[in-house]
Amino acid sequence: MRFARLALTLLLAPLAAATAQSAAPPVSALRDHIDRAQLRAQSDSFVVLIQGTPRGGQRIGMRPTATGWELQDAIAIGTMVQQSSSIVLNAALEETTLRQRGVMSGRPMTIALDFANGRVRGTADTPSNGPAGALAIDTEVAPAVVDDNAVTPLLTALRWREALDIRFPVFTSGKATVVTYRVRVLGADTVTVPAGTFDSWRAELTTGSSSLLLHITRATPYRILRMTSVGTPFDVQLVNAPVK
Repeated sequence: MRFARLALTLLLAPLAAATAQSAAPPVSALRDHIDRAQLRAQSDSFVVLIQGTPRGGQRIGMRPTATGWELQDAIAIGTMVQQSSSIVLNAALEETTLRQRGVMSGRPMTIALDFANGRVRGTADTPSNGPAGALAIDTEVAPAVVDDNAVTPLLTALRWREALDIRFPVFTSGKATVVTYRVRVLGADTVTVPAGTFDSWRAELTTGSSSLLLHITRATPYRILRMTSVGTPFDVQLVNAPVK
């Protein structure tokens, strides 16, 4: 999910083809599916496993600001990637800014985007740009759009339920394109992670031909328990125990 990375900074490799989909629901803004009662100051720590071996960590959280919310996502996997993101939302949960910096595959990378008046403007300098260097961005976007870095931190604020099945537009910050993400609950499950064993919702996040398997606590306050990149060796698991 910059995916195609995981932050959804995690996705650092192409994912396998998604499983067959049922009839797709209409596309709507991600914020339309947020339970504001689940927006709270939080910060969770995860271990990043590659082929079952710990190789790094990730921290995901959010905090209230004077005018809305700041979403935070930071990941470090050896010399592969060190990256941190700050996403600011206004009181209506519309994205206003993205600031991201780090090092990926030994190359410095930065993304700075501002959303206002139906446009997104800024620059993205990532390894995917190749020798062309920084990508200048100035394009029209619908009010419903958030960038891909905002998706993971907002997962804990969704209205999770057995029938959850939503699609929403996402701006891929490194490529300046808009794609459709889909989140749907596959069923109830029990999952064991370093933080313990929990009743969870097993869900799928798909972006076209890419798929991420999610486990989210069934009890509130919702917490991400596990994120598994289907078809790749990446697995992210909660380390700190969820608040009871």
